[in-house]
Amino acid sequence: MVSGKQGLRFLLIGSFVLVLGLNPLAGYLVLKRLEKKAGAPIQGKFVPSFVLPAFTLKNSSFDWQGRFRVVSGTVRVRYNPFFLIPGQKLRVQLVGEKLPVRFSGELAASEGFSEMTVEHAVADFAIADKGPPEIYLLDIRSPEMTFRLAKEGENLSKTVKKYG
Repeated sequence: MVSGKQGLRFLLIGSFVLVLGLNPLAGYLVLKRLEKKAGAPIQGKFVPSFVLPAFTLKNSSFDWQGRFRVVSGTVRVRYNPFFLIPGQKLRVQLVGEKLPVRFSGELAASEGFSEMTVEHAVADFAIADKGPPEIYLLDIRSPEMTFRLAKEGENLSKTVKKYG
């Protein structure tokens, strides 16, 4: 028979283990949802946060529709944990630094170069089950160019500066 003190201790330990496991599980679900929405696998070592709704992808790589490829680098991902509630959008912030990127095809031709190192990149967006992502901020800085797309009220403003 379990006494009241032992039951309370079991309940507290069980709650603690549940809370510690919830963020890594939610982070893994976020990663899978991002892959599904992007239509391509996102590779890298998944390092979850046990305290914050976040995870890190170390030595990550990603290919987007054959247009560009993030070759390697570390990307930090923060997300709104309330996406677990049915009907809620998944709000995500991605931050990466010193990411080698390769462009291909017409994107390489339009940019005038096929490779660059992104010194700093931030993407803040929300995705729903259907429809395109809602972009709040996309900010990319490199020695070759600066690209910024930001939501201001209901409008998106775009700034592009090419160097060299």
